[in-house]
Amino acid sequence: MRRRNVVLIALGVLVFIAGSSVTAFFAHRTFSTTGQRAVAAMNDEERTALTLLSSINRTMSADQVYERLGPPSEDLYLLAKWNSFGGSPLSQARVYFVDEHPRKIRWMKLGFFVYERNL
Repeated sequence: MRRRNVVLIALGVLVFIAGSSVTAFFAHRTFSTTGQRAVAAMNDEERTALTLLSSINRTMSADQVYERLGPPSEDLYLLAKWNSFGGSPLSQARVYFVDEHPRKIRWMKLGFFVYERNL
């Protein structure tokens, strides 16, 4: 019985270490792939979605942004989110608003890239 407990504890520690390592790898990969490296990491569908995001400028109203990108998944105070943006369930685009106008765009695909642009 004692040997079994030791094996279970060792297995639990091993699973924890493996899970932490995988999480750290994907977090590093996500947050270190930015700017032009993020664009290079995108597939064709994501590059098409990037052209939509690039067409947003700071003079647009929130309604014009919604017209361009479609209705947001969540519309919070000063922030609109589009889940599964670019065709991947791992990605989310956010547009931050100040005085009813967009000021920042952030698009994150977990495990792949972060694309940010201040307007």
